[in-house]
Amino acid sequence: MDITGVKLRCSQQIYHVYTNNLFARRNSLCVVETEHGIDIGRVFKKILCQPDESLKVTGKLLRLATAEDLATLPQIEALEDRAFQICKEKIKEKKLEMKLIMVKSLFDKTKIIFYFVADGRIDFRELVRDLAAVFKTRIEMRQIGVRDEARMCGGYGTCGRQLCCVNLKEEFEPVSIKMAKDQNMNLHSLKISGMCGRLLCCLGYEFHIYREINESLPGPGTQFVIENIRFTVDAIDSLKESLILKHDLHTVAVHRDEIINNNGTFILSSNAIEKIKHSLEVVTEDN
Repeated sequence: MDITGVKLRCSQQIYHVYTNNLFARRNSLCVVETEHGIDIGRVFKKILCQPDESLKVTGKLLRLATAEDLATLPQIEALEDRAFQICKEKIKEKKLEMKLIMVKSLFDKTKIIFYFVADGRIDFRELVRDLAAVFKTRIEMRQIGVRDEARMCGGYGTCGRQLCCVNLKEEFEPVSIKMAKDQNMNLHSLKISGMCGRLLCCLGYEFHIYREINESLPGPGTQFVIENIRFTVDAIDSLKESLILKHDLHTVAVHRDEIINNNGTFILSSNAIEKIKHSLEVVTEDN
């Protein structure tokens, strides 16, 4: 049976569900039944005719969204707004150390999910009882992390673009300080941290390219001898794919195309050697 990936309303997670013999184009709205209940979502991935055996299927498509389904959405959104305000008031009333981020109601209104952040464990049993008494449905309190909070709230990064986590990522991938080092970035925490206070997600997007470039070049400290003068690799400019060679106060840039990798041993090409010789002659004349 065919399978398709659906991104549910107010969610970044992709659920893989059986297509149920429905023809659903990408980006079309549909009503989906998952292990959590019935919800409305948007087709995100193309239909998979031969899915991977490890792929977890969690439900099925019920129907393409109808005009009646779409007319129900404002009612659900109004319910979510009301639930948010009531829950926020009760949190303040009960003096709970938690911050409410978002409220989501399933499409069939059988469950309302409250997303919050907190520093530690919160005893919200009394809060759940109060909310259940008000809304007469199942209540779920779901604690999330600061990265999920940034994704749900949205915003713009220092680059001027919308936060990467909002549109580009399905699951958070690990990001390390080594990625920032290999990309020769300023390691000041404010420069490499996102709105959530964690390392920028975008550090991982081009890391493999920087790593490939850096591995094709000799590392800092590598030495080359030209005209009995010892030059040392002072830095690597990954974006320009070049090395900065230094001797005393004299520096010269050498492009990756001017370096020969002989089974792990790096040799300067004749063009690079001539360039360095010429730069030395210019320095000598100036002196």
